[in-house]
Amino acid sequence: MKETKKENRVKNREGKQPLSWFSGLLFSEDVYKRIGGYLCCGLLIFLLSWAIAYFFMGEGVLKNTLLVDKVFGIKGSSNIGAWWKTRLGENFKIFKWEFKTEDLFNTWGNILLVTVKNFLHHAVIALIFIFFLNRFKIGQFPLGLFYYLLYTILTGIVVGTNSYSYPPQGFTVLGALVTFLRFGLWVWFSYGLLIASSANWTWLKTSSFRDNSWQKSGRFWSWPVLHADEKEVLVFGLLFLL
Repeated sequence: MKETKKENRVKNREGKQPLSWFSGLLFSEDVYKRIGGYLCCGLLIFLLSWAIAYFFMGEGVLKNTLLVDKVFGIKGSSNIGAWWKTRLGENFKIFKWEFKTEDLFNTWGNILLVTVKNFLHHAVIALIFIFFLNRFKIGQFPLGLFYYLLYTILTGIVVGTNSYSYPPQGFTVLGALVTFLRFGLWVWFSYGLLIASSANWTWLKTSSFRDNSWQKSGRFWSWPVLHADEKEVLVFGLLFLL
């Protein structure tokens, strides 16, 4: 009885320690607790990276990098409107409404093109650096989590040094932070959802960085079995990429 009380006291003390609490969230079997752990730790790391970059690094350090300019680029095309104009004429009608062909397709065609480019960029990143890396686990850490850590730090530097390709929004000093809160936050959040939902898709695992003996935990090409909650989180993560 005394030992049981002592064990309970030890567990209570551990539960009150911030590191133990964070660890319990990060490696929980509950996917929603994992999300909470990723987001709480991620926001702290982002704010720290942003503060260091903002106060100690030069402006535009990460401009013209794939992190900012994306794999497929971030610009539209000036030829979309002209291409459709040669096929539909100067103007065209939809029911009783008449539109200027070049103006309409230059606007909405480019919106669609840039949206598709952004989605494909994030889809490639998710496929390689999240779904593929999460097939490997070191200790309790799926490798995709290390990418999320690196991405969070680099994003903090991008925002802190105003390295975006387009002008900052709002108050100039904190304009890049406003841009991140409007657009980049959703991508960062979706990566967290995708990593949390696929954290147990392990193919090979080892106990630590110093342990070279990787053990198989399943077949590489087998479609992972997802719990209902993990399926929901995976779907929402993909939707946020749009």
